Amino acid sequence: MATRFRVNSPNVIHETIDGEVILIDLETGTYYSLRDTGAAVWQAIERGAGEEEIGATLERRYEGPADEMLEAVRRLLANLEREGLIRAEDGAAPAAEPISAESGSEARVPFLAPTLEKHTDMQDLILLDPVHEVGARGWPHQPESDEALL
Repeated sequence: MATRFRVNSPNVIHETIDGEVILIDLETGTYYSLRDTGAAVWQAIERGAGEEEIGATLERRYEGPADEMLEAVRRLLANLEREGLIRAEDGAAPAAEPISAESGSEARVPFLAPTLEKHTDMQDLILLDPVHEVGARGWPHQPESDEALL
């Protein structure tokens, strides 16, 4: 069985802005950034892909040795899992939706190993954010009186 990966929600929120994925761990207040190949890997994780599927996606988008790409994917997945941003699941889930290259007419660009940038400079401010004081329905809904008593 192949291992697939999922975003560690609801502890982790993320947004893609101009091709850069910004991730925030709401428990620690740490925020992260993934760019270029890292953003492509994150898109695959969002679809529940396994490492082989992610590697195949990168092979379609980037020029470089397949074994180098797969090893870079493994390192990034291990780093994301160690940081608590993703979680592994057994392969019982259906296969991820295939991700096509940006466009069939574009040339592949050289592969650069993805890097997870970690930022801790705003932890205190992020942890003060009222998004943490929410009920089961999520932000921006305040907890109902019964939830507040728990």
